[in-house]
Amino acid sequence: MTEEQKLDIIVSARLFWRYFWRMTLFTIFGMIVLGGASHWWITKNHYTGIHAHNVAAWFTLVFLILLLIYGIGIWAGRLVTRPMTVHGERITVTVARKNGYPVHPLAKALACWWGFNWRNSLIFVIGTALLGAVTKNSDVLVTGYLLLVALGGIGSMWWWIFHPLGNIHLVLQKDST
Repeated sequence: MTEEQKLDIIVSARLFWRYFWRMTLFTIFGMIVLGGASHWWITKNHYTGIHAHNVAAWFTLVFLILLLIYGIGIWAGRLVTRPMTVHGERITVTVARKNGYPVHPLAKALACWWGFNWRNSLIFVIGTALLGAVTKNSDVLVTGYLLLVALGGIGSMWWWIFHPLGNIHLVLQKDST
């Protein structure tokens, strides 16, 4: 592996980490808050059986919509795309159109979110199908899923950055420091 390829993988890993930890923290926090809120609502209204199940389903839907909005919102700001230094190289991350026209913040956020997430979902679905076909051992599956999340996320970020599709993509500029 050349130094340039190592740098590409490190940049992809750092960009993935910037996105992943924020999504994970929001997911954990959201599950705790909305889990408590749904439990409170079910208890307050004395729901049982199917009514309690329906309330839990609605709270889950609200949580997933909030997670989607937050995931897109991360890309709207500079949280993920701020500059980084790797091996003495300053890497500037920008979002640009192929035709050079400016990118509206909402278009930037949606394009970045979609550009990463469809690749990540594709890798994860294929990986879990293959992993499930190979073994039924729960210890191996948990380890495999964790590796798949990490390596699949880094791989999908690399795939999106260095093999872009569409009109809006990330542009990396390297300056020596």
